[in-house]
Amino acid sequence: MWNPCDADKVAAHTFHVELISRVATQPLGYSSGVEQRALASIFELFGRARAITQQEPNCQTFETIVWHVLNTYVRPFTAKWHERSESGELNALDSSDIFRAELQIIQRCLVALDDVLNSIRDREGLSASIADRSINQAIKIEMERPVGWRPLGEIANGNRSNLSKAEEQKVCERRKFYKIAERDWAAGLALSGGGIRSATFAMGIIVALSKRGLLPQFDYLSTVSGGGYAGSFLTQLLGAAAPEINLSLRETDLPFKRREGESELLRRIRQGASYLSGSVWERFTLAMAQAQGIFLTLIIVLSLISVVAFGDYLLRSEISDGTWNEIALYSSIGLIGLFLAVPLLRGWSGQSLAGETSWMALLGALFLVPPVWVGLGGIHRLIDLLLFERSGVEQLIIIWTVVGSTFIIIGVAFARISLSRPIILSATSMVALAVAEASAYRAFQIVGFGSAALFTAGALLISTALWFVLDINTTSLHNFYRTKLARSFLIDGQCQPARPIKLSGVDSSRSLFPILNCALNVPGSFDPRMRGRHADVMSFTPVAAGASLIDYSPIMDWENANPSLDLATAMALSGAAVSPQMGLQTKRYNSFWLTVLNLRLGAWLRNPKATGQKAPRPTIKNLLQEMLATADEKGTYIQISDGGHIENLGIYELLRRRCRFIVAVDGEHDEKMTFHGLTNLQRLAYIDFGITIEANLEDLRLGNEGLSRSHFRFCRIKYPLGQLDRQEEIGYLAYLKLSLTGNEGEFIRRYKLDEPAFPHHSTANQFFTEVQFEAYRALGEHIGDKMFLSAITCLSDGPAVDIQDWFIGLGNAFLDPLH
Repeated sequence: MWNPCDADKVAAHTFHVELISRVATQPLGYSSGVEQRALASIFELFGRARAITQQEPNCQTFETIVWHVLNTYVRPFTAKWHERSESGELNALDSSDIFRAELQIIQRCLVALDDVLNSIRDREGLSASIADRSINQAIKIEMERPVGWRPLGEIANGNRSNLSKAEEQKVCERRKFYKIAERDWAAGLALSGGGIRSATFAMGIIVALSKRGLLPQFDYLSTVSGGGYAGSFLTQLLGAAAPEINLSLRETDLPFKRREGESELLRRIRQGASYLSGSVWERFTLAMAQAQGIFLTLIIVLSLISVVAFGDYLLRSEISDGTWNEIALYSSIGLIGLFLAVPLLRGWSGQSLAGETSWMALLGALFLVPPVWVGLGGIHRLIDLLLFERSGVEQLIIIWTVVGSTFIIIGVAFARISLSRPIILSATSMVALAVAEASAYRAFQIVGFGSAALFTAGALLISTALWFVLDINTTSLHNFYRTKLARSFLIDGQCQPARPIKLSGVDSSRSLFPILNCALNVPGSFDPRMRGRHADVMSFTPVAAGASLIDYSPIMDWENANPSLDLATAMALSGAAVSPQMGLQTKRYNSFWLTVLNLRLGAWLRNPKATGQKAPRPTIKNLLQEMLATADEKGTYIQISDGGHIENLGIYELLRRRCRFIVAVDGEHDEKMTFHGLTNLQRLAYIDFGITIEANLEDLRLGNEGLSRSHFRFCRIKYPLGQLDRQEEIGYLAYLKLSLTGNEGEFIRRYKLDEPAFPHHSTANQFFTEVQFEAYRALGEHIGDKMFLSAITCLSDGPAVDIQDWFIGLGNAFLDPLH
């Protein structure tokens, strides 16, 4: 019965004050507030209600209404989340998102209760109110700003090339096929490098996007290295599909259509998770290919050493060691005199001497030759002492001990040592070359002049023949790597290995426009843009291929110049992680040994724009450029390797095209969460395009328990004003990071216990088991699903999510309005 007395009014007023002054009726911002404190504040209402009813025993109306609300609505909420809070689940933002969504429901109940309390106390006052998390108009207005799409990086209303127009046409074909409304902006999906780990993680994200009908709404699929495995799978499957086959990016079609389980096409990809493993015969074939490359490289190196050793043999035959010692002494004195004379002459003349650096270097090199020659003679005597004055068995033991120790030192230097690696590998290289020369010299002494001359002439003849007939691409591991990748990831609608399609033959109506990113290695370039980079971003698309350094050419020109260039080749080059030249990571002390050991997954491609003499194939000259890390952009052939050697996220080319919305899947190896890929992109984007990426990564960093608070962040991309721009263009980046927050399902948690390295197993591990594959795939789908929580986006999660509405919802949750 509604008959409030004075005790009810006093009690109602007291509890009303509690409600309007607590978080119980106030909104909790996405990146602000503490969930545990909000939960405690709600729970404290029980104690306050208990105290009030004890103080006012006659407040029957108040007691009936308040305890009905608390016990019916609030108690189940606090009981549920108290246990989860104690287990640490609220430390993860995507768990707290669910908490916040349920908190809003409770807050509305308490606001309704406060309205009743105001009726009981029969007076007007400040009413509790909980604002719905509706879209912030300031954010909405900002995110609806136009961002001019630039196909191939060219302004739409400028003097565009035919390549730019062709790219736009292919993108529009896909929009028409999927009935996407015409728009003057573009959206891109970027899949990072990271080998099979990244590919598997990316597949989970793609499945999550597919379930919401979002895949057809993206225009570009930009991939690097491992991300290219997943991207090329889609490109081959959809880009070569016959019109009558039920294949598309729609969630109702294959490969993403589900019945009781995932489609056979996706299951086929699971079988490729251990793509490098094979039969005994395949392993033997790989070993022979590796040995052949090593053998041919050693022939070339030893031929050069033989020439030097033969010259050494002739000179020492004519000039005694005593004379060499005198020459070395006088040359050392001359070198000291040079160093003293130059500053004296500079001071006397009052100005720097023209060409001073060049002629000083030349004279210094000439003065250094005799001391080095004398040092080489000392090595000769050491070799004599160690080998030639001992028995045959002792010689073999010493030789194999030295060779074994050398390879152990090299292996340890590559695998474990970082700071001292340059010194160790450089010293090992010098010692190995010196010992080889000294051994050849001693052998020439034994066999005499005639045999030595004949051997040297033969070595020169073989090297000359190899120079003219050897295609160094055939001696690398590129072809083996390409074949294994193609068999595992390039399949047709019947789940069978498909013949890789030419990029120029990709049907763009069903598939996203693919961009496969590689690194153009140019450590020998004198172009100032390459200072410190040693490489440029090289991309392959169905329209064009090229880089800023060498410009872009039609993809058909590249295919005509390189008959083996197809989707499989581009995918393998994009993932050529091991190469003597590795872009930003190029080190000359590494290049020598990587070439000698034939650890070469990259390849040399003929540049269709190259002028001058057209070499029929990449020759020993190019191999020496790999060995010495001196390749440049001037030659007929250019050296291509893993895109991660310059930019590992695949976002660079999307920024060039000024995509308005970008989803980036970062599956790179980053166990310490240092975000090398993103920070490297920020640097390149600002230097090359004047683009600023605003990224707050605090919630992704590791906490005390080794977990992140969130799996993703939402960032602004500020494009610079162009000549025709009236206001600053702003794009948006949804950055999804391979991470754990602690709220994952039991399968993923269990796998983490079994494999502490998860989710950042080494990229060298390319032999995933089914369990390992599923752990990374499930984590990707888990993270993708979390991006669509209604508490974040203010949208209902379903199969028809609009990409613009989704991004505006994310912006409303993550961004503060611009000042």
